[in-house]
Amino acid sequence: MHQITDDFKIDLALVGQTISNSNVTGRYFKMAGYRRAVAILLGGAEAATKTSKLEIYQATDEAGTSAKAISSAAATATSGTKDIAATIALGSAAATDTVTINGVTFTMAGENDTDAGEFADDDGLVLCIAASTIANQVKETAANDTVTLVANDGYTITLAKGENSGTITLATTQSAVIVEVDEDDLDYSNGFDCIAPKVTCTGNGIDAVAIVRMAKDRPVSQAVSASKVMA
Repeated sequence: MHQITDDFKIDLALVGQTISNSNVTGRYFKMAGYRRAVAILLGGAEAATKTSKLEIYQATDEAGTSAKAISSAAATATSGTKDIAATIALGSAAATDTVTINGVTFTMAGENDTDAGEFADDDGLVLCIAASTIANQVKETAANDTVTLVANDGYTITLAKGENSGTITLATTQSAVIVEVDEDDLDYSNGFDCIAPKVTCTGNGIDAVAIVRMAKDRPVSQAVSASKVMA
């Protein structure tokens, strides 16, 4: 049976950690024997509008000697834009305040009216979302004056707010960033044959990065703590 783990080497390049208004470079891996690689950043809780930038760096050895960025191998996530999961805290919200989710705006009012997109509390906002055109895009739950949103497969979550007399707090709880490179993107002629992820955060984000390398020859030998491949 053809197995994914025969073709792709999977490694933890940056263990999950808080990166507070700073940057961290992960572990370097050899590209010899591999044709392509993708770095996958998995982000945790982050305040709205803060950013997490993922870059792929190259070096001449696994110690990171002469490290430099691979040109254009970078992508930046902004909290509140294309999140995987997010929260909307309504404990201090007031009438006429608005929340916009994936382009659909809901307004806080004195009572729930799903036809008008109006909600009185967190439970009401959940009802409005479920009755809207974005119902198939997210899963929504309510608890303690907060609505939690999780994107359905194939979708992301983009949030905005309009505050009049109240305060609404938006936050990311899950995000993802990917950067993919080819072996030809590395400066091989000068001995740069190792890659590592670099993460730069403007907030107080929790991030981890995996590196997945596509092998030239299979099978690949995985180095993991435990594994199970179903036949």
